[in-house]
Amino acid sequence: MPSLKEIRTRIASVQSTRKITSAMKMVAASRLRRVQNDIVHLRKYAWQLKKILDEVMDHVPVAGQGPFMKERDTGEVLIIALGSNKGLCGTYNAFLIRHCLKELRRLRQEGHRAVIMPVGQKLWHFFSRREDTECLSVDHHIMERVGHGAATELAELVMDIHLRRNFSRVLMVYNRFKNAVVHQLTTEQVLPVPREEMIFDEEAIVDPMDDMPVILEPDQEAVVEYMTRKFIRYNVYRILLDASASEHGSRMTAMHKATDNAEEILKSLKLSYNKARQAAVTRELMDIVGGAGRTGS
Repeated sequence: MPSLKEIRTRIASVQSTRKITSAMKMVAASRLRRVQNDIVHLRKYAWQLKKILDEVMDHVPVAGQGPFMKERDTGEVLIIALGSNKGLCGTYNAFLIRHCLKELRRLRQEGHRAVIMPVGQKLWHFFSRREDTECLSVDHHIMERVGHGAATELAELVMDIHLRRNFSRVLMVYNRFKNAVVHQLTTEQVLPVPREEMIFDEEAIVDPMDDMPVILEPDQEAVVEYMTRKFIRYNVYRILLDASASEHGSRMTAMHKATDNAEEILKSLKLSYNKARQAAVTRELMDIVGGAGRTGS
């Protein structure tokens, strides 16, 4: 049985760890709450923006839809994986890596050459060591300062690479946020911007304005270029917020479990400490009684 001093040392160590994990849990919860509010509003905005873009494209010929809307068949696909720079977030990065490897394998089986851009130190350290995969570098601090500026920076970089390398598709792999515990691993195509089929109710009233010609000012090319770039920026921003919220949720859950485990260990250590102290007191009493008996005889 360990000595009382050793148990006291372990208790102090576990209490210190519990304070750290509890503080990290509160910090993650605070950041999650802030990002969560942004996600709700931005999802609605991005959806409305996409709806407007689709309506504009319905009146633009294929030749005038710009480089970010046209399908290509070059055989090269870029995967942008959004991970984290720090650990202590459970299986967040491990599941992301596993999903990325599955996507890389699928693309190669389809005959594509896959290139990956890992965003986040954890993913970069894994994929940069693989000799069979080409990795593109990026500023990993984007995941620590998620905001409109960082999203615009990443979106402009992605659009530039898409044009320069002539990728057929650009996919983003990330965790779509549902709640603090549930995150859905998602692969989403961001370039070229996918067209969504608009489904109408057969009994809906036909708007006579639908057949009216649409006037785009100052000109068709300028409007398409502006609308497409604007949507791509906000779509990347939405995806970054989803990934950031999922990371904070994973860290909050992991730190909550770590704090609970520390509580259980403390209970066990305190019980062991009390037993050891009681045994020590019993031994001292027996020594005193035994010494008194020898003196009296």
